[in-house]
Amino acid sequence: MSVPDSVVSVGRPMGAPPLTGSVAIARYDTPGLYASGSLVYRVGPTSYGAYPSREWAIPLGEMLASITEGIIRERSLTSGRVAFEPSSARREQYEWRGTVREFDEVDAPGSVTASVWLVAQLVRVADDSIVWSGSAREAEPISQTRSIDAVVSGLSTAAARAVVRLTDEAGTALRRLAAAGAQQR
Repeated sequence: MSVPDSVVSVGRPMGAPPLTGSVAIARYDTPGLYASGSLVYRVGPTSYGAYPSREWAIPLGEMLASITEGIIRERSLTSGRVAFEPSSARREQYEWRGTVREFDEVDAPGSVTASVWLVAQLVRVADDSIVWSGSAREAEPISQTRSIDAVVSGLSTAAARAVVRLTDEAGTALRRLAAAGAQQR
């Protein structure tokens, strides 16, 4: 899964990063079908399945963590180090924790859509406190070819947009908190 440059570079936040500490990116939690390694599809609101012969090259949780690492670095959430290394969480000041709620090909009469819903938290490692949390849901229409490559591309685009939204929302909230704290002094 690759991150489209057009998604990451659009509307980049201006100004100084809201964090100065380092951020570890944890492997995303992938509950249920999403942990199987297969591409998941949905027909209607509640009918799920997984393609028996179509799997992600690396586990979905690791793939999303890697994408998040690049986006957080690109979107300047922190002036510190950003790293997706399973062993680094305890060495960094903050940790980004994500969960997949939806990562599906959605089949409807006459259309196919890639649908992604991610939930994330930014946690201060020293006291395991949540400094920000958010959720982003994105959908990407799939071209009429309906090939598995088009579905993977659509999921990539939707996932990148969701992570960009989450990163930008975290940055906005942290800047607002910093401004409010500065005014109280």
